[in-house]
Amino acid sequence: MPARLHYAPSKGWMNDPNGLVHWQGRHHLFYQYNPDGTEFANQHWGHASSPDLLTWTEHEVALFPGPAHTSPYDATACFSGCAVEHDGGVSILYTGVLGDAQLPCLARAADDGLSGFVKDPANPLVPAPPAADITEFRDHSVWRDGGLWRQLVAGARREHGGSVFALSSADLRAWDYDGVFVDRAGSKVPGAVWECPDYFAAEGPGGMDGTGALLISVIHEDGEEGPAVWWMTGTTSGGPSGARFQVRETGVVDVGDRFYAPQSYWAPDGRRIQFGWLRTHEDPAGLDGPAVGVMSLPRELSVRHGRLHCEPAAELTRLRLTATPVPATGTADLDGGRTAGELVLHATAADGVRCVVLRSPAGAEMTVDLAAFAGLDGPLRLFWDAGIVEVFRGGLAGTWSDLRITEVAELLLDGGPTAADGRAEVWELARPDRLTGPAAGHRTDGSEARHMD
Repeated sequence: MPARLHYAPSKGWMNDPNGLVHWQGRHHLFYQYNPDGTEFANQHWGHASSPDLLTWTEHEVALFPGPAHTSPYDATACFSGCAVEHDGGVSILYTGVLGDAQLPCLARAADDGLSGFVKDPANPLVPAPPAADITEFRDHSVWRDGGLWRQLVAGARREHGGSVFALSSADLRAWDYDGVFVDRAGSKVPGAVWECPDYFAAEGPGGMDGTGALLISVIHEDGEEGPAVWWMTGTTSGGPSGARFQVRETGVVDVGDRFYAPQSYWAPDGRRIQFGWLRTHEDPAGLDGPAVGVMSLPRELSVRHGRLHCEPAAELTRLRLTATPVPATGTADLDGGRTAGELVLHATAADGVRCVVLRSPAGAEMTVDLAAFAGLDGPLRLFWDAGIVEVFRGGLAGTWSDLRITEVAELLLDGGPTAADGRAEVWELARPDRLTGPAAGHRTDGSEARHMD
């Protein structure tokens, strides 16, 4: 059964979110996409947009590999990248792939609907990885810093492992290499290879004092396991001579096992909105159906007391319909089954409940361990959606899946004596519309789109 709250394309393979931007009144979500199959191959950029982060319209493919005779540098695939507002429009920087070569490329939106992109004749912008010891070089985070554009590219160095590299430019086309921005040794963040860098100024889009947050996704050394997405906060020292990130604190972005390759962007109201890819292909039931891969719920990021803080986007509360009080320990019956919903454990219950078991009408069970959230501030919010679970409390998030649990008939709250004195409730959630329609000339009211089957 398709997810109701989470975005997924109607068919094909989806992975990393790309080119996130709010433009002309709409949130634009691009993503790694194989339109011709349900496996990782043939990477295009898919595209969806929303006026409110809830109702999504799936659009036509926005960026295609090749063709080889005019764009040989990305004839194999168009890998991940980011979007920037530039000269009254939107430009994207992405990794063009030709065989084993992966190099930065630039393209410009063809219209205000961002329905497609015109590739720059200067591509690839960097003809080769800019240092001899760089073994991996891909994915991009770009921002404006005074009179310069700053770009981060993730990857790895021989004998050094995961690294992020800094570049600078006056015009988005000609880039100077400014050296290693941060690496495994300087941050104590693990990883043989780092991917999908996402940097933002901690105090907002106009912040200039160098304080920032950097998120990276990790490919571990062979035989090693651990969290897949990490954050770092610190200060950036920059200028004409280059840039270096001085790490102050680090931590894990998501304590579950599905969240990967997140990207974030500024909303018009100053919030930093994040999406991540949920790796449902790793779920035992995740390869059934016409589409593979799901996007996370929208999240809000901030830096508080030097640490990354994550919470559900405020818009998600608009989906709430009615609340039903449930016991903070024991079993809550959900009237035959709900595809999606929200469980809220208020502070006392949140500290006392050790785990939540989601049970399907057929008796399949999924256990969500809440140990990582014990002792944090505020209520715990658990969203479930056709076998996908996202948990939030006190600035921490966790994501899991068991796609056998297409509906939840019962919730079993396993807690100690203190939990019994707490409050808990289950919210029935509205089902947001999922639409299809062209991106060019997209009207704010969505009247040109049609409902997905």
